[in-house]
Amino acid sequence: MQAPRIPELEAITARVHAALLGDHADAPDHADGALRAIGAIEPAALTFLLRQYLSTDREDLRDALGGALAQALASAATEPTVIGRAAWLALFVEVAALADDERILAAVGELVGGLRADWPAMTRVDEAAASVDACLRAADLCDPHDLVPAAVDQLERVVGGAYRPGGGLAHETDGPQRARGGQSVRAGLADHVHAASALLTAFEITGRLPYSMLAEELMQLSLRELLDEGGDDLVGHCEAARVLCRLAALHDDPEYRGAAVIATDARYRDDAARILAAQSSRALAASPAHAAAYGLALLDLR
Repeated sequence: MQAPRIPELEAITARVHAALLGDHADAPDHADGALRAIGAIEPAALTFLLRQYLSTDREDLRDALGGALAQALASAATEPTVIGRAAWLALFVEVAALADDERILAAVGELVGGLRADWPAMTRVDEAAASVDACLRAADLCDPHDLVPAAVDQLERVVGGAYRPGGGLAHETDGPQRARGGQSVRAGLADHVHAASALLTAFEITGRLPYSMLAEELMQLSLRELLDEGGDDLVGHCEAARVLCRLAALHDDPEYRGAAVIATDARYRDDAARILAAQSSRALAASPAHAAAYGLALLDLR
């Protein structure tokens, strides 16, 4: 990582840490410390602080994370959105790798069960892909022999139902409206990014090259929008940069390059750096949760 980004990481760490402790200056004047802290207990913020703690071993970050855990579990249990529950699940999987806590394992099981129960009715690509991605990441904490095949089947159903050769994905899979002749809505950035991330996770677990190759195709289709400096979707651009970093790591592997069909002229790490540079000023002025999303992408870029 270039040295100028280190101060950015330090600034984001300070903001997210302060918000978690309840003394975030951007909170409304009438909000007391406890309410501000609750607002900062959010998956991206906690994931960022967790990774910063692992890289720095700072006791103040450890203490803040420990204090936030109970509230995080409560927030996850009442999270109404699919993508939000998937984000909590991904966080708890990382926490479970570090701490032997029955509460975390129980939360992982409940989140996986709830997300999986919703799969048959899911039609939105971004939601379905985020759900599958998180469940695949949690497979080793559940029953991978059961969960992985089911998750891969769901991913293939969703992507297969939304994919248009050469045109990327539709926003939703084929359903009753499409069967009656209704027109599809083209996928947005979130659909392509979540689908590409889930496909890469599926490749990492199964080794099936078509998954990673389709992920690359989807990100290639999204690059023009991503490299537009006027893009105002901060979190979406940061999540996309993280997916590009994963593709760059694959391209760095000679064995992978020899086996897969890839875009040989791609420079995904450079693309990710350009995307993040264009979002820098927006990220540093954003809410702690959005700044944390930017911080996570910076960590992946290193």
